[in-house]
Amino acid sequence: MPIESLEDVRVFRQIVSSGGISAAARVLRDNKNRVSQRLVALERALGVRLANRTTRTVTLTEEGERFFEHSAALLEAAERTEAALTPATSLEGRVRVAVRSALGGRGLGAEFARLLQSAPHLSLQIATVDENDDPLKEGFDLAVQVGPLKDSSLVATRLLVSGFVLAATPAYLDAHGRPARPADLERHQCILRLSKPRETTWALVNRRGRKVHVGIDGALECNDAQLQAEALYAGFGIALRPNDEVKRAELAGTLERVLPAWRIEPISVWVVSPKGRLKVPRVAAVAELLKRAIGRLDDE
Repeated sequence: MPIESLEDVRVFRQIVSSGGISAAARVLRDNKNRVSQRLVALERALGVRLANRTTRTVTLTEEGERFFEHSAALLEAAERTEAALTPATSLEGRVRVAVRSALGGRGLGAEFARLLQSAPHLSLQIATVDENDDPLKEGFDLAVQVGPLKDSSLVATRLLVSGFVLAATPAYLDAHGRPARPADLERHQCILRLSKPRETTWALVNRRGRKVHVGIDGALECNDAQLQAEALYAGFGIALRPNDEVKRAELAGTLERVLPAWRIEPISVWVVSPKGRLKVPRVAAVAELLKRAIGRLDDE
């Protein structure tokens, strides 16, 4: 029997994220009986039991775990289809977007410009924020988050990004030596991301899939990717940069890849929005643009 409502799937994911039907009902601002009925309807349509529930908790069955894993792709495909059916010329109104500074220089500005040129009645407000900000609470329609998802009540698309590598200027490496193995990073000046708690390790993975966590330290901590890049190109130390940027810089002779057999372990990057905002065509169109820009971070 086919799934009758994608909203039932969204409610199911919220139940799992919230840890129970009552908690999901509070997030959704709905009656808990109606939320429970949506779960029952979904199970009936699929012909399997997705979760065992008590008055307080919900525990996924094996089938429920598999469905939860794949249901995000189902909803993302539906949103992409809806966005594709909306001509750009019909996009109207303002979209407020919060992005991370690491997207600077990734062609995002050019994509925003092309979208605005094709949609003369659309306007954008773009803010660069750090990881400690919570822009959605300030009325933004979309935001980019890095690392663990901070709020399970949000509609979120997860993208695994693995395209960051280590780099330094040839002058720095001539002066301080070229690391031969990950542990050598401990005696180098590393350009750190400003965060709480303090960044003290980098998680690396090699071509064979071996993973290591190596200790790092440095005199510069910064939450702006552009300022990190300026310090890097000035020869201050070793930093993480997108792989395609490092390739271009190597050809120009301005950077050299450090530990070329290793790269940063894939990190979770999320495009998030408050519930219901992606049903607005202009918001959905900008969300798709962000996903494309983030996907380019893995370009080889």
